[in-house]
Amino acid sequence: MRVDLHTHTWYSPDGMLEPERLLDLAKRRGLHAVAVTDHNRLTHIRSGDPLVIPGEEVRTGKGELIGLFLTEEIPPGLSPEETADRIREQGGLVLIPHPFDLFRFRTAAPLLGYKPRKDDLLEVLNARYVCKSFEERAFEYAERWGLPKVGGSDAHTPVEVGRAWTEVPEFSDAEELYSHLRKGRTHPAGKLSPPWVHLTVIPLKLLHIIRALP
Repeated sequence: MRVDLHTHTWYSPDGMLEPERLLDLAKRRGLHAVAVTDHNRLTHIRSGDPLVIPGEEVRTGKGELIGLFLTEEIPPGLSPEETADRIREQGGLVLIPHPFDLFRFRTAAPLLGYKPRKDDLLEVLNARYVCKSFEERAFEYAERWGLPKVGGSDAHTPVEVGRAWTEVPEFSDAEELYSHLRKGRTHPAGKLSPPWVHLTVIPLKLLHIIRALP
C-alpha cells in the first residue's frame, strides 16, 4: 500500500483542498491511504477508497507533532511530551514532521528539545523540503534513534497530493501499521513539490480570514 501520512484540507488555515477533492486526487495518483492532519483540528472525513486515517498536526509549546488514528482533538499549546502522551492515550501514533527543515525551525520539534521514544515515527521525507540536506539529516537522526522512517506530501494544494508517500503492506489499525513501518520503505513520487507552493501560505490564510467574516 502507498500511504501518505501528512495531508491538509481547507480546514487548515493555510489549506486549499476540499476534503472530497483531496481523496479524489489521492486515489487518482495511486495512494491507498491518506492521513488527514489539519492544523490543530481533527477533521472527520468519511472512510473509503482511499482509506482515511484521522489525524491532527498539533502546534505544541515547542514545535509541531502529528497524531495519527485519533478519536479526540488535542488542544494546541501543550508541551511536546504532554501532546505525545495524549496521542498515545488514544491508541494513536506519534509522528514527528519535517524535523530538520530550517525554513520551519519554529515547528521542528527535535530541534527544540523533544526527545523521541522508540515508538515514535519520523518524517524523513517531506515533499515540501527545499534542500536535500533536510532529508539527509532526518535520515541520520532516524538511524541514530532507531525510529521508523516515513514520507509524506504535506499537501496543502492540489499539485502537492501524492508527491511523497510510504510504502507498507496492507494494514487495518495503528498497531498493524506501526509494525509494518518498522520495515517499510519511504518513496518520493517523482519530483518534490515546486518551491512556489510555500508562497501560497499568506494568500490562503487571508482567504480563510475573509471567509470567516460575518
